[in-house]
Order: sequence, then structure tokens, then C-alpha cells
Amino acid sequence: MIENLSLNCLIVLGARINPQGRPGRIARMRLEHALALWHQGGGTSCLILTGGCSRIGLSVSEARAMADFARERVEHAWGPEFRARLEASLVLEEGSLSTRESAANTLPLILDRNFDAVGLVSDSLHLRRARYLFRRHFRRHAVALHPLPVPGVIGHYWRNRRYLWLSKMALREAVAWLKVFARRPRRRQSG
Repeated sequence: MIENLSLNCLIVLGARINPQGRPGRIARMRLEHALALWHQGGGTSCLILTGGCSRIGLSVSEARAMADFARERVEHAWGPEFRARLEASLVLEEGSLSTRESAANTLPLILDRNFDAVGLVSDSLHLRRARYLFRRHFRRHAVALHPLPVPGVIGHYWRNRRYLWLSKMALREAVAWLKVFARRPRRRQSG
């Protein structure tokens, strides 16, 4: 359990991987934040990594690439004991190609394990939409969802003068919100 929130699970949302099949900057930042929270809680909570094969031509999923990175990072930072704990804690959800699909595909994993307090890890720009979509899928179940934003993602891009990347991220998120509202079921007017 994560000590300060009593979470028994962390869901880390996938992000693009590079052509070599390694997590990109955003995926690494999300994962490093989640691993720090996991370690802070004693390395006992479940860690669900989401994301399918989003790049054409790559056979590795976002979740698998993040898991490989996590194993290396944990062993380097905290040793083989924590790597063994991580192995026991990891669950890969490799079927999702969108945040909406991640919400739908992780719900059965959460329910099968009877988790009632779940942390949702993503960057702050993405987390509002992710939380909205996850809450829509989780609302009929007794699962408390806690957003855990990765600190400093926007600041990192700003400090490094990556204005184009920051603009692309913001635009991509705006388009994704439009898709969410376009798919939202319309309520019938009585009358």
C-alpha cells in the first residue's frame, strides 16, 4: 500500500515509445513518478502499466517497454530485492491504444483483485481527461480513484525551450477532449 493515500494499486498510463522500443520522455517521467510512489509505499502495491503496440512495425507494447525500463530502473536504484518485489507487483495491460480503452481494460483487472483505492499516474496535461474517462468507467463500482500527476512535465518542456513539443501536447489534448465530448451520449429532451 502507498502509505500516505492507502492505495493498493497504481495505474500508469502508457505513452509513446521510440523506434528502438524504449519508453519516450513522457512515458519515462510517468513511470519514474509511479516507481517513486511505489517505493515510498514499501514496494507492495500492484503496478498496472497500460498501452498496446501503438507504433507500426514494433512488436513491443508501451506497457512491455515501460515494464522493461522499470525493472532496470528499480534494480539500479534499490537493488535486486526491490526488483523481485516489482516482478511480483507488475501487471501489464497491453490491449489499449487510447486512454478510453485503458480505462475500460483496467477495470476488470481492478475488480478481479478487489482493489478499492487506486492511483492514476499521468502527466498533469493528460490527467484531467484521463480521470474523467476512468471515473466514467469506474463509477458503478466501489473504487476510489486518486489522480497522481507527474510533477514538472510542462516546466521541463518550457525550461528546455521545447515550445513546439509543448504546443503539440496541448493541441493533441484539446483534440482528444473534443473526441470525448463528441462520443458522449446525448440526453433526450422531454417534451
